[in-house]
Amino acid sequence: MTHIATVGSIVIKLLKMIINIIVLVLYRTGYGGFFLGVGGTWNLNEVKDPNTEMVASGVFVGFIIYTGVSLVSYCFATGDHKNTFVDILMNIVGVFMWLAVGAVALHYWHGYLSEQRFIYASAERQTGLAMGSLCVINGALYLHLDSVLALCVINGALYLLDSVLASAHYFKKQMLTEEE
Repeated sequence: MTHIATVGSIVIKLLKMIINIIVLVLYRTGYGGFFLGVGGTWNLNEVKDPNTEMVASGVFVGFIIYTGVSLVSYCFATGDHKNTFVDILMNIVGVFMWLAVGAVALHYWHGYLSEQRFIYASAERQTGLAMGSLCVINGALYLHLDSVLALCVINGALYLLDSVLASAHYFKKQMLTEEE
């Protein structure tokens, strides 16, 4: 029988995957069907920085692959893999990478003015701000360590849910080892 902690972890990973796909679509086609990008320059009159765009692309595509593989392993593997060092490490890296890309996107698109310099609320600016905000939310979703729960205010319900699910995994494992 599937444990409730496994189901909850799968739901959170699905939420991460959905947000990641939305961010990737906005990144690629958010400028009226053309490439939007995250920006990455401190001078808003310059062209977008290609190094920043490469890192952002790597984060978006890399974490789609990681989250997809993790989802498949949750669905088809035994319970031994659910608390591995690799999973913890990838979640910590995910927090910092998603927050960094989101912060750069929010900084760039917050000060962006479209080609018609007097139109402040342009469609690409709103799309860029939405993409940056979703990156920050996804970074918060990767931060689901219960030791940091007390420090986090944003998405408190998700942190609490994930901590409960992690505790349920731990106690289930403890009960199984005591029975043996």
